Amino acid sequence: MLANTDALLLALTQLSQPITILLLVLGIVIGLIIGILPGLGPPIAIALALPFTFYLEPVPSIILLLGIYSAAIYGGSISAIAVGIPGTGAAIATVQDGHKMFSAGRGGEALGFSLTGSIFGGLVSVICLAFIAPLLAEFAVRFGPRENLAISVFGLMVVVRVAGKSLSKGLLMGALGLFLTTWGLDELNGTERYTFGSYHLYEGLPLVPFLVGLFAMSEVFISAERAHHKIQFNQSSLRVKLPGWQTLVKMKDVLIRSSLIGTVIGIIPGEGAAVGAFFAYSEAKRRSKKPQDFGTGIAEGIVAPETANNATVGGALVPTLTLGVPGSPAAAVLLGALIIQGLSPGTQLFAEHPDLMYAIFVGLFAINILMIFIGLIAIRFAARLIMVPTAVIVPTVMLLSFVGVYSVSNSFFNVGVMLGAGILGYVVRKLGYSIAPLSIGFVLGPILENSLRQSLTLADGSVQEFFNTPIGLSIYAALALTILWAPVAGRFNRRRTK
Repeated sequence: MLANTDALLLALTQLSQPITILLLVLGIVIGLIIGILPGLGPPIAIALALPFTFYLEPVPSIILLLGIYSAAIYGGSISAIAVGIPGTGAAIATVQDGHKMFSAGRGGEALGFSLTGSIFGGLVSVICLAFIAPLLAEFAVRFGPRENLAISVFGLMVVVRVAGKSLSKGLLMGALGLFLTTWGLDELNGTERYTFGSYHLYEGLPLVPFLVGLFAMSEVFISAERAHHKIQFNQSSLRVKLPGWQTLVKMKDVLIRSSLIGTVIGIIPGEGAAVGAFFAYSEAKRRSKKPQDFGTGIAEGIVAPETANNATVGGALVPTLTLGVPGSPAAAVLLGALIIQGLSPGTQLFAEHPDLMYAIFVGLFAINILMIFIGLIAIRFAARLIMVPTAVIVPTVMLLSFVGVYSVSNSFFNVGVMLGAGILGYVVRKLGYSIAPLSIGFVLGPILENSLRQSLTLADGSVQEFFNTPIGLSIYAALALTILWAPVAGRFNRRRTK
């Protein structure tokens, strides 16, 4: 194990490599483009880039994906403000005041508030990540198979609970994701499970093609159904006007509160940037002296959601890196990237690869700083990006998906898996189900199965032994409160209303 100082120096050395710097900038540019284009988003952007990281070293590959992740969330606000069409779900709350301000001829101010809030929230979340993650990792060292099983169940069930209005649909999708991970040879006794006589399935469904198909290809099929409407707007309003220091001081309460809200929401598995943005927007409105002005085009209505949704990035990485439980669908794809690199997210990651952790902290901080300059340049070209027709976007995404997946293994079977996962994702979404619990169930499946079988072995088959660990019992208690809280709170509110 490296000393902290040596690990930090090694991380800085890796980050200063020309290839890492190039990929960092490239990740921000790609993320902004994907974020600006309506209909796409961070999970799709990361899934498209995932195959190309297969032959990279861990630090450059993770930095590339983190750049895409952060920039894609911010990029969604540009189209939300300019044309009232959020590029990502995280920017939905920004539309209300952002587009109103843009339509009133104050587009430069709106874009300036969005960029400033995004950078502030991202930096605060990185600081929180750097302080919270090592502490949680030290605590997680006490975890054994039973504790890992409990945290895996917790992460999956929370995602299922918040994935949609229907708990049964979320459970079904989570169970389907778990089921698909059982395909292949049993690791313990070598028994064939759902291989259908094909040796290609001996190692199970490959992670990268499945995630690319589930996110990117399903979006291609969905987007192909949409008719493209020509978008027109005043391009001169894309000249950014950053807020002054005095303005930021007046809004310090909104900035700090929204940053903390976004970070906390990000830490909770399954909540995501959209939830953080709406929560921060509602809280800013509730605490405002003039709540009636929200929705008419005010700065606080832009700063609050944009600060919060970018703050969820650092928050989502806390459970992903320390516990191996993805905090969002985008974090689930990042978790897949770590697995591809032969790294095991969780208790041993900080102990065995401290240089990688420092690289993530410092790299994410650098990404948010560089987004100020790259974002200002990107907004000038946003008009051309927003008006790109669907007829161009769909085949481009499809081509990148095919090339990326095939380049990983030179296998047409993997391409078939990608198409199959894309069709599955398309059908699931058309039926009104969420692909979030499906994807996270697929990522968590092997961890959950191994923890379960190890726990059964240690407990000699007794289920009661699962709850004889204080940490595991606490996690299950928190899970019960999480599941029961929503219906109980809803019933209480209905009674109070009556």
